[in-house]
Amino acid sequence: MSLSKSTLSAIQQAGQSLHKATVVVSTAVREQAEHMVATVASQPFEAEGEQAFANFKMLARLSQDLQSLEEQLRGLYATASDLASPEMDVVVALAHASARSRTAAAGEVAEDAIVKPAKAQRSPRTLKKPAKPVSLTANDSKVLAFLSTVLKAGQWTALTGNVVAQGAGLPLGSVGISLKKVVACGAVKKRGRGSYQIPV
Repeated sequence: MSLSKSTLSAIQQAGQSLHKATVVVSTAVREQAEHMVATVASQPFEAEGEQAFANFKMLARLSQDLQSLEEQLRGLYATASDLASPEMDVVVALAHASARSRTAAAGEVAEDAIVKPAKAQRSPRTLKKPAKPVSLTANDSKVLAFLSTVLKAGQWTALTGNVVAQGAGLPLGSVGISLKKVVACGAVKKRGRGSYQIPV
């Protein structure tokens, strides 16, 4: 049994919320570090300095745990994407395309029979073949999982290749190809140079 799109969307939304929490806590860690340094410098032997240091350690540990959870959720989203069976959508789309081709061909034959002698039928080799579905590799799935945590549906976000490489944990040289494939499969939309969004 494959996962539904609503389930995949729920995992995606969880990743976006977790990413926001990670960013907020990371900011709090930096602020607490500045507060700790100022407190210890002004009151090196007072209890306030020790408390500021203890709070900093707790926040730093919380930030690390959130980052770890975010990495795990990216992997879970990649797995869920594989279970969503995009091949089923492709099969349905190709079936509709074939039906339209048969209807169009029938219309041509009927028109020829009524108006003029039948034309020579085109060779099957000249007919356009339907486009093959884009298959995603493990690297492509990592890029898609990262983009799903930072992009919002219907809202354009500027991202550099370096940011995507760091977020997906991949070498910068392999990110460009993965980005093209993720856009080609329709999971992400691209506008201009480095502006992306999740399709609505």
